[in-house]
Amino acid sequence: MLKSSISRRLTLYSLVLVILPLLICSIYIVNYFYQINITDRTTSLENQAKTIADISQKYFTDPEDDGAALLHSVSDDTGLRITLINSIGTVIYDSSYDIESMDNHEDRTEIQDALNTGLGSSIRFSQTLQKNLLYVAIPVYNKGVLVGVCRTAMSIAPLEKSYNDMKNNILFIFLIVTIAAISIGIFLTRRFIQPIKQMTNDAQKIINGDLNTRLHITTGDELEFLAVTINKLTSRLLRKINDSQAKAHTLSLILDNMDNAVILLNEKGLIIQANKQAQKTFAITSDIINTYSINCIGSTIISDTAKNCARENQNKKTTFRIRLGHAEKTFIAFFAPFAIEDRQNIVCVFHDISLLQEITDRQNSFVANAAHELSTPLTSIKGFSETLLDENSNSSETTRHFLKIIYDESCRMQYLVKNLLQLAKLNSHDYRKQIITTNIDSLAALAKAGKTMTPLLEKKQQHLNTDFPDKTILIKANPDLFTQIFINLMENAIKYTPIAGNIYLSCKIEKDTAVFTIKDTGIGIDKSELPFIFDRFYRSDKSRVRQDIGGSGIGLSLVRFLVELFDGKIFVASEPRQGTTFTIKFPLQHADN
Repeated sequence: MLKSSISRRLTLYSLVLVILPLLICSIYIVNYFYQINITDRTTSLENQAKTIADISQKYFTDPEDDGAALLHSVSDDTGLRITLINSIGTVIYDSSYDIESMDNHEDRTEIQDALNTGLGSSIRFSQTLQKNLLYVAIPVYNKGVLVGVCRTAMSIAPLEKSYNDMKNNILFIFLIVTIAAISIGIFLTRRFIQPIKQMTNDAQKIINGDLNTRLHITTGDELEFLAVTINKLTSRLLRKINDSQAKAHTLSLILDNMDNAVILLNEKGLIIQANKQAQKTFAITSDIINTYSINCIGSTIISDTAKNCARENQNKKTTFRIRLGHAEKTFIAFFAPFAIEDRQNIVCVFHDISLLQEITDRQNSFVANAAHELSTPLTSIKGFSETLLDENSNSSETTRHFLKIIYDESCRMQYLVKNLLQLAKLNSHDYRKQIITTNIDSLAALAKAGKTMTPLLEKKQQHLNTDFPDKTILIKANPDLFTQIFINLMENAIKYTPIAGNIYLSCKIEKDTAVFTIKDTGIGIDKSELPFIFDRFYRSDKSRVRQDIGGSGIGLSLVRFLVELFDGKIFVASEPRQGTTFTIKFPLQHADN
């Protein structure tokens, strides 16, 4: 037999603990009656606010009306504070304060709730009247149009005083009962407190991480049995913790050093945890944890797939494309379900295939565009060649016309292939390393480009207007490739400018930057197409351009490539039927460089 039973001691202590639920019940009852009174007064204020709203409709549209006297009378009879706020939050009437010194009320809680839900209420300390008030606000409509908000308020000081008095009485009674209970508790626990205190101290050491601590209790009762059990539990816990820490450390090292993003989700599709790569890739912060994937990638595809994976208890794989910042990314995500403490969780591993997808898209686009561009002149050459072979007429004029078409299409195809080869060479790192760059006279290069374009200008009766400074402007570039930039831009301007149009070529210095501008008076480019004009094979208004002007669609792509090759930047501005302006900026070089 045990010398004493801990159950008997717990029975004695439970008698003391009776006072706790009594206190909770007392507090609950006081709060309950307080809330009942607040609800009743809110309902009363709501009914009064509706009545006042009906009689104040005209006052919103005509403040000079004698409605203010009626509102003052209602306020005096009922003791209410009445406030009228227009639709932009300005107070136009208040029964208790000068409206000229009152601030805008649009951000008040009760005003916002009234506008959003049709009824707003709040309890707040009034800076105007220096006391707590209960506010109720409702919107006011005039012929179905919102004209403002009517707000009624009343002081809750008497109610708060009653509430505080009741709490003080209960606390006083509870204090007396507590003192008596403590006295009895001290007497009852004095004989038993020492072993419990010893167990507490030893247990605290265990909690603080000293798992080698053991409890030594020899009371011969349930406390001794509990100490032995805790010692066994501590030993097993120490072994489990050591094993878990080793595994967790290994797993943490693997996850944190992975190039792949890894996200842990629960069966509801909520994000539970993410490794460093996932946090960096998807900008996952502590605020996003325990939310759906739409908060970090702008899509619910991850959460939805995770829920399906948990429901079917099968691995899943999905490919999706999202925009992260200014870049578009493509991922393959693998989902695998697993259980933790009888709860289904899903681990999701992301493989970033954006670069591979971009390369594939560019290859497909390039092949399609190149094939399309080459097929057009080849079709023309083939068709007119067959016509010449089958032509029975001896008309030299017809033959000459067809041969001219074949020649033009051959030149077009040659020009396209030449540009493609040049782009291909420039894409080669080894070729770019062989390009020799020196400080060149940019104005001489511009003059050379203008001279090259003179026949095309004369053919279309166009005028080239130049505006160059008198001093030399040095740019670090390859002379031929630098000239090619402006030849392409001027050729582009000539094509898209009507007969007898004007083309402007200018240069100026801004600090350490040389700024070149080529402006035409041509057909212009729509704003929606401006972001794409430097893409290979892209041409604005393709159907009209093909028939009337021609062009390969890679000239501007080559221009941008060369500009960036020489550490420059190119900008474009255009309006339909107003012309196009290209602005190029290069770092300015000095004679001593």
